[in-house]
Amino acid sequence: MPSSISIVDASPRPIAVVRVTTVLSTWPREFMHTLDKVYEAVKAGHVRQSGQNVMVYRPRDSRLVDIECGVETPARFEPIGEVVYSETPSGLAVSTAHIGPYQQLGMSHNAVIEWSRQNGRRLTGTCWEIYGDWNEDPSKLRTDIFHLVHR
Repeated sequence: MPSSISIVDASPRPIAVVRVTTVLSTWPREFMHTLDKVYEAVKAGHVRQSGQNVMVYRPRDSRLVDIECGVETPARFEPIGEVVYSETPSGLAVSTAHIGPYQQLGMSHNAVIEWSRQNGRRLTGTCWEIYGDWNEDPSKLRTDIFHLVHR
């Protein structure tokens, strides 16, 4: 469930990602395979992980969405196969902290979208999630959600 919703000035965060284009409805079954590729590069010492797992979503005009799936990293690096350097979006964003099971993330995204509509903020369609530390208790999982807005 979302905690408070607010406007933040998001700074770009360096990330090591694998880029995919998919239908959003199939992503929950696909993401682990994609994230494993990033972790293979981390385990091999090619990429240094400095923070959390991150997913950036950029919708297309069709039903497809471009997704960057990976981890925070401290600095730029040369591509390692499919693993490339990127950054989270920057600028004004509507944000909330989702506390609870990942299966309920959609509710928090919907709350951000509705809050934005009610507060006159036009969303760009680009959004991202930064996942907190793992916890065996799904009710204690934290995911920070950001939706980029037009200035």
